[in-house]
Amino acid sequence: MDEFKGMLKLKDPAGKEPEQYAQISSLQKYVLDVATTQINEHTDLRIKYELLKKGRSFQSIKFYVNTQMPQQLPIPFELEADDAKVQLARKHLETLGIAEAKLVQDILQSAKHVDALFAFIYKLRTDKIKATKNPGGLFLKMQGLR
Repeated sequence: MDEFKGMLKLKDPAGKEPEQYAQISSLQKYVLDVATTQINEHTDLRIKYELLKKGRSFQSIKFYVNTQMPQQLPIPFELEADDAKVQLARKHLETLGIAEAKLVQDILQSAKHVDALFAFIYKLRTDKIKATKNPGGLFLKMQGLR
């Protein structure tokens, strides 16, 4: 564990700086769980880990790394490019919970709003925008529609 923390620069090998995440529960919560979740969501790897004990304390970590199939977005090739873009925009609006017909129509008729929608969805999926409670409301407010 000491060597692992040293690799992550969480522990000063000279002992001059205090050790970060001294408790294994905080190391798990703030480092290991966050890293495995991000790797599993954003790469083609599936990572799990196991903490191994020796006596009463954790001495090492065992990582399991497998490949996973990347998620493929369906592309409707039978539609024209503009129709496919509008259809995908509709799907994004549904996932945001925006179902009011007039709002949907206003957004889809404006190229500016559609481009802003795609940018918003990208930022939401890459965690550049934090909107856990009401992402649809945040999008509408940012666009001045509410």
